[in-house]
Amino acid sequence: MSSNMREGMVYVTTADERIVHWLLAGSCLFALFTGLGLMFHSFTFIPAMLGGHYAMKWMHIFSGVVFSFSLLAASIFWWKHVKFVPDDVKWVQQAGGYLWEAHNLPPAGMYNAGQKMFFWAVFIFGILIIATGIVMFDPTLFPVVVSRFAYMLHALAVVVIASFFVIHLYLGTFGNPGTVQIMFHGYATREYCEAHKGKWLAEKEGKGGEEA
Repeated sequence: MSSNMREGMVYVTTADERIVHWLLAGSCLFALFTGLGLMFHSFTFIPAMLGGHYAMKWMHIFSGVVFSFSLLAASIFWWKHVKFVPDDVKWVQQAGGYLWEAHNLPPAGMYNAGQKMFFWAVFIFGILIIATGIVMFDPTLFPVVVSRFAYMLHALAVVVIASFFVIHLYLGTFGNPGTVQIMFHGYATREYCEAHKGKWLAEKEGKGGEEA
């Protein structure tokens, strides 16, 4: 990015972080899409688009593998930013200003309390999806009761992550203009960072570093 484009902008995410973010999001969406085809046989258009039921099944498994490694990488990148702090309670009490006008919201770090909750939902239920997916790969290797619960918990975890994903998609685009560009080229305006990442920005500038 040229120096002119960087003027008045703050470097928020590295290329590695952006790649992991899109791999995680993309594999999650594709696994959801193929999973619908596996769960609902009436959705015949899905296997028809992907070369048949057998091919779709292996695409689903492969996307699950990509999701697993992406989740691990995302955890490594963002672990230090998603720990809850006392100020997060104040943020939650005022719903971050999303549902009603909020006053004196504490400055957020790299991520606010809502984004942290989204991460933990994806992390916890993502692990549940991976674990149950392993059982579902060959349910005959496990006791019947384990296999049955695996299918139910897998579906539950998918519903939870999909629900959070819809909220995340809205807040990352229309709900908070200026957010999605961070995951495209890594930069955000200073005004955006002061409003949404005030604590993180102050710490970053205090260190005098360029890294996110």
